[in-house]
Amino acid sequence: MNRTEAHFIAQDHLAREGLLLDRLDWDAWLDLYREDAVYWVPGWIDEDTLTTDVRRQVSLVWHTRRDELLDRVVRIRSRKSVTAMPLPRTTHSTSNVLVESAEPGRIVAAASFIVHEHHPRLRRNDVLFGRYEFEIVQEAGDAWRYARKKTILQNDLIPTLVDFYNI
Repeated sequence: MNRTEAHFIAQDHLAREGLLLDRLDWDAWLDLYREDAVYWVPGWIDEDTLTTDVRRQVSLVWHTRRDELLDRVVRIRSRKSVTAMPLPRTTHSTSNVLVESAEPGRIVAAASFIVHEHHPRLRRNDVLFGRYEFEIVQEAGDAWRYARKKTILQNDLIPTLVDFYNI
């Protein structure tokens, strides 16, 4: 696979994920992840240092399997996640996609993101922004799925609840 193909696949994967989250299409969103996918949003130790040890340091989100992401979806569908009701309306935008390595069936890449969200209950708009570092792998057919995704949230102050649907 050449870099142009890898770039297109990585960019398409991110755009598809953002659109699925914006449409609240949880099942299709979950299908973008392998069963053993790692989903991580590290915290910040200080102004310049991210956490690196999920067992000893605070992470904003840490999941080691797709089933754990499914648990979050189930909570939202059951309306037991009262802090997120009603869900904000979101628009995910990604840019600056950079393929770091590409080989047949595997792409490692990074990208920038901005998520605009409107909270109907609070009548407030917020913006979350940062970087994604991710690895996608090709599975049966042409399906590409996340093997791992790390979201580095750059906001100094997090204006709202952070969950999978708004980062």
